[in-house]
Amino acid sequence: MAVETRFPRWADSPPQFLIWEMDEIVPMMLCFVFFLPTRKLWLGLIVGWLLSKGYSKLKETLPAFFYLHYLWYWGIWHPKTKNAEVIKGYISRYRE
Repeated sequence: MAVETRFPRWADSPPQFLIWEMDEIVPMMLCFVFFLPTRKLWLGLIVGWLLSKGYSKLKETLPAFFYLHYLWYWGIWHPKTKNAEVIKGYISRYRE
């Protein structure tokens, strides 16, 4: 019986812990830590596993860095530009 595992294809692929990429294991560890004071560790691991499975499904279907777009859309994160400033939408003329 063959076990299917995922290995990084390229050298600059994200780091992995066992079979998970690091961004997939973070929800599991956070749920584990949040459920630790309530002594419901198994519930925390199950909820974390479900969240990381959902995140991995989103990561497969959506483009790279989709979460940054959502943070920008909700107004939480604003990217910094190096060379040019983002022109405000209400400015309709360019003056030198």
